[in-house]
Amino acid sequence: MKIMHVCETVTGGIATYLNNVVAEQARRPEVEAVSVLLPLTQLEEINLGDIDGLQGKIHIVGFEGAGRIQRLKHLALRLRGAVSQARPDVVHVHSTFAGFLCRTLPVSFHGAKLIYQPHGVAFDPHRISGLKKHGIQWVERVLYRRTDGVVAISEYERALLEAAGMGDKTLLIKNCVRDTREAIGDERKEDFYLFIGRFDRQKGFDQLHAFWGEDRPLLKIVGGNVVDSDATFTPRDNMEFLGWQDNTALDGLIARAKALIVPSRWEGFGLVVLEAYRNATPVICSNRGALPELVSHGETGFVFDFDDFPASLCAAMTAFDHCDRQAMGRRCRERYERDFSPASMNAELLKLYQPSGQCYV
Repeated sequence: MKIMHVCETVTGGIATYLNNVVAEQARRPEVEAVSVLLPLTQLEEINLGDIDGLQGKIHIVGFEGAGRIQRLKHLALRLRGAVSQARPDVVHVHSTFAGFLCRTLPVSFHGAKLIYQPHGVAFDPHRISGLKKHGIQWVERVLYRRTDGVVAISEYERALLEAAGMGDKTLLIKNCVRDTREAIGDERKEDFYLFIGRFDRQKGFDQLHAFWGEDRPLLKIVGGNVVDSDATFTPRDNMEFLGWQDNTALDGLIARAKALIVPSRWEGFGLVVLEAYRNATPVICSNRGALPELVSHGETGFVFDFDDFPASLCAAMTAFDHCDRQAMGRRCRERYERDFSPASMNAELLKLYQPSGQCYV
């Protein structure tokens, strides 16, 4: 089997996803080759880990373009040649924009199975509404006819797709993250909370910043502006803005944090929750999107009501302060080991890739 992954962007969750699937798929004896078509400007986001002996099976194919419009233009120009050269049996397309492009262009995939993975449904009601939402749903339903399978990364996302009439070819395959426990060792918890993410509307950092008065404990903040580049947030004495961090430094921060706070307005999944779990760190999250699927209230963290942000988050933090945090951290690690390993996720993907058409559930 030859597999090709197609991406318009490989930042954030998509980068993490590719780093967890590409090498794992290449190690499978039934996989002959894995190609990744991605923007050259984001090549540094790809870190496949230990790929000794796999160099002949993994092929990175780059295209130019810095901004989204330029990336889409160059992806469109590169797609036909890349598919003709790789001759994949499966083309796995990641994100809304790449999915739109690959399913509208008059490009032959030479009989390859076309798998679409939105990594966050574009018509999520917490993200968009009104005529624009209905217009995007209509376009997705039309493109669905040229799709052999759709990967939903959460029950929440699958429910949205099913409600929009796209459930019969949709398979739930939850995300995973590689285990880094051995590399980082056992870290002692320190007295600070942690936020990781973009300072964009989706991630809810504006609400968290407004909530975090001077009477709150230390909040360490990893991330920066991406989409909402004009947003500014004034530092306070109990806030430490760290910018973006490399993976090793980030794992160390997560391992030492007493809890991770995820205040998102919408989330198709929430990979940062799994990164916390693998480090035995509890999570305090909003009740939006797929987050309540991942965080068991009172067991692996606490869920607060985004619509009652200050009072509900305050209550969640108070409950966290009074729980057995060491036992909660152990449950987080157990949940990671049980439910979110790359091996189990890739086994489900390879079932979906099979040409029989009998893999949908």
